[in-house]
Amino acid sequence: MNNVTPNHFSNKLELSYKNRKSFLTDRAELKLLLPGIVFGFLLFLLGIYEWFNGLKTGGDLVIPAIETADYKPFLAVWFFDLCFVIVGLGIVITNILIYMRYNKYKFLGKKVVIIKRPIWRDKIILQEDLQNYTGVRFRVEFLQSGFLTHNRYVVELYHPNSEKIVPLYLSTSPNGVRKKWKEYARAFKLPALINTDDGLKSIDLKNLNKSVSQLVKMNIIKDTYDSYDSLPSSVDFVRKKDKMVLKVRKIVWDAYNLLAWLAILLIGSVVLLVLLNFDAFRQTYASTLYVMLIVALSIIFIAVQILFRKEKLVIKKHKIVNTHKYMLFSTKHNEIFKKDIEAIEVTENPATGRYFVSVISEDNTITFGAKMSIKDLQWIKRFLIHEIIK
Repeated sequence: MNNVTPNHFSNKLELSYKNRKSFLTDRAELKLLLPGIVFGFLLFLLGIYEWFNGLKTGGDLVIPAIETADYKPFLAVWFFDLCFVIVGLGIVITNILIYMRYNKYKFLGKKVVIIKRPIWRDKIILQEDLQNYTGVRFRVEFLQSGFLTHNRYVVELYHPNSEKIVPLYLSTSPNGVRKKWKEYARAFKLPALINTDDGLKSIDLKNLNKSVSQLVKMNIIKDTYDSYDSLPSSVDFVRKKDKMVLKVRKIVWDAYNLLAWLAILLIGSVVLLVLLNFDAFRQTYASTLYVMLIVALSIIFIAVQILFRKEKLVIKKHKIVNTHKYMLFSTKHNEIFKKDIEAIEVTENPATGRYFVSVISEDNTITFGAKMSIKDLQWIKRFLIHEIIK
């Protein structure tokens, strides 16, 4: 497997490639960073305000409503104020530093000039001939945003040296990504590439527009599904009157989940501490206490829902539907008509090294089974190809 993957900064980017002269800047979008900057700044101001307010009133300790001579306060109020100041300032500085870094790409005839601006180092300038690029690669990667995960769809000019890979199209929407992939492959007259469990797969341009059913008839894809194969232990299979359902049987915990649980425990501990000293905190934070409690409890509720989410693939007569089942409800996430499916691959998430099944049409992409084993994903791939061509 050749999993050379660079770190792109944007979530929305598109190269306009005309007359072999173009310019592109890849950096984090300011509009996505502004909410964090504003929130951090407000948190900082809240800490400063409460700190100075405490100094004026002389209230430097969290004490219960009924005072006793031998009462020992657990924590001083200024400690919470200091936490607000430090966390708020940290959020502001982090988001500003993220915006300061960027990569610039210049297409000048037969050459590409790459200018990288890291946070802590001087600019790096690289040059490369276009003829040394081996293809236009499409991949899907999972991005973690707090408790939430979402897909980023990447089309890039591929080079074996990850420092010289050029992003051509980045989006968090699956709509039209494969179409862009085809357009860039034709514009650069290079093969289309995709990372699979079998390595970096090259697709001839003339086959990019063909459906899975057509590719099976041409013997480019083979239907190797065996109905006597045992069902993978990680998959639940249910056959109903008008559909079949594939479900992830169990939740697989990884490092991101453990960090999320740690955050929940920390937030929950703070909430518990506040509730145990509610009267004292209400006197000190009268104007904001209820809002902070509601926000904290809402974060915990949403996070638990997300952590216990399970995926389902619903295979109907004419289409495949991807749904997410939460503890209290289900949502329809995506769908693709069978006749429009042009590829089913077991592809890699470079951020975690795990694999997942990608069901790809020209205008859409479904991803499924992000934490399952390669063997189980290969069974799902064979099953889906068989069901599509029936």
